[in-house]
Amino acid sequence: MKPYLPQNDPNPEKRKDWLNKNREEYQFNFNYLSPLPLIDDVPNNEAFSPKYLAERLPLTFGKLSANTLGIRLRSFWDPFDEFQDYEDFFPVLPTPELLKTYQNDEYFAEQRLSGVNPMVIRSIKELPPHFAFSIRDLQAEFGTSLNLEQELNNGNLYIADYTSLSFVRGGSYLRGRKSLPAPIALFCWRNSGYCDRGELTPIAIQLVPELGTGSRILTPFDSHLNWLYAKICMQIADANHHEMSSHLCHTHLVMEPFAVVTARQLAENHPLGLLLRPHFRFMLHNNELARKNLINQGGYVDNLLGGTLRESLQIVRDAYFKNAEEFWSLDEFALPKEIANRGLDDTDRLPHYPYRDDGMLLWNAIEKFVSNYLSIYYPNPGDIKDDRELQAWAAELVAADGGRVKGVPSQFENLQQLIDVVTGIIFTCGPQHSAVNYPQYEYMAFVPNMPLAGYQAVDSNPNMDLKSLMAFLPPPNQTADQLQIIYGLSAYRYDRLGYYDREFSDPHAEEVVRLFQQDLNQVERKIELRNKNRLVEYNFLKPSLVLNSISI
Repeated sequence: MKPYLPQNDPNPEKRKDWLNKNREEYQFNFNYLSPLPLIDDVPNNEAFSPKYLAERLPLTFGKLSANTLGIRLRSFWDPFDEFQDYEDFFPVLPTPELLKTYQNDEYFAEQRLSGVNPMVIRSIKELPPHFAFSIRDLQAEFGTSLNLEQELNNGNLYIADYTSLSFVRGGSYLRGRKSLPAPIALFCWRNSGYCDRGELTPIAIQLVPELGTGSRILTPFDSHLNWLYAKICMQIADANHHEMSSHLCHTHLVMEPFAVVTARQLAENHPLGLLLRPHFRFMLHNNELARKNLINQGGYVDNLLGGTLRESLQIVRDAYFKNAEEFWSLDEFALPKEIANRGLDDTDRLPHYPYRDDGMLLWNAIEKFVSNYLSIYYPNPGDIKDDRELQAWAAELVAADGGRVKGVPSQFENLQQLIDVVTGIIFTCGPQHSAVNYPQYEYMAFVPNMPLAGYQAVDSNPNMDLKSLMAFLPPPNQTADQLQIIYGLSAYRYDRLGYYDREFSDPHAEEVVRLFQQDLNQVERKIELRNKNRLVEYNFLKPSLVLNSISI
């Protein structure tokens, strides 16, 4: 299909008719998960293709069925006796690598930097006011082994704070109540460590935000089971934050308005529409299935996560909209800005952060590609201002009765503004979603590493033995369901970033795509070299494993 800007199209009536039809089919719903703008009814043309279904269904459900048949369960609800019982859930499915190291402190800390949710940890210059202990309290635990005040002053302390989850009272399951911890964890970057590069070290976990009499802080000097319990509590919080905030809200749902407005305002042959639609492929249908099967009453979120369904959906709302000044914003969540906002952009101070380091390689490659592509169609500043569809696209994205998107101009004045917006969209739909979706199997399929809920009340002053720890972890039925959904969400890849299943019908655009593919291959080689010197290989942003769209 030959691309045309609206001011140059030789057949404007056909263009107008196509847009009018789309505007009838693509309508916003502001009530389902207010204040998020979601699509009302998903048009049939957004459904999965026969190729998608033919590839995904046998891969996902065939292996799952065989694996389920191979699991030997004594009881669906009684607690397990030992960790080995969780390892027995992989008679057919591949065993995650983490089984060898998941209880190690180094591996626990590494997950903050290259795990399923590397968007929480941030640098601190002082302890937060809701942290109930002083630096002196912590120092008493560490003695002379670590000067924490000096490390704090030098900017080497980091925090993972989940106290925003403290409103959750906990959901229920067939045999009782679930719980969701809301801990704060402190980490220290130590320059001596793996390969003399340094490493992140956990130093303390406060299990509940409001400590009462007898509560205490947990450190690596506690008994093995008490410290393991504290780490599991943090992993539960991280899992809930990941699924409802970093994953569902900050990729799937925040991109939905862009897909809707693109269908409504950019004609079928608009150059920007041609570029963006492969990055929205199947997303609207996929999100609709999530509303019907994941975040519905009795669905996986209701069944497996720590809170009630209402509480879990409130995590989504809070991730999108905290108050009138704190909306999710495309510019603030652009990778370079988001990393800087958490104080993690200094590679000298924090030399090892695979999500940042590999992500920036992809961000720069996408930005170059977008710049080259858009420059073909907007060689002069007036071309952007005269593009009425582009300006209508911008206006509806930010409108209160439209996309409600923050961080996007209501009118484009120059090419760089457009490059910034489109780079953010493609990165979020591609690398960002892949970075939070595909690590799920490695980090969450083996349930003790990252349970989705606790099955006893959170104990801020634990005295753990193996039996009580096993009672806190998910029982067999919940374990089987967590493995099932995690495998279903991460087993299939439809396409590959930068490789499109149709031509752009413009030799200039095709050349830009080929250059993009070459740049992505170069990024792949750089990541492979980096992985040779990493404690754990980080493969989730290798371009060959990144999708174009949120298609799963």
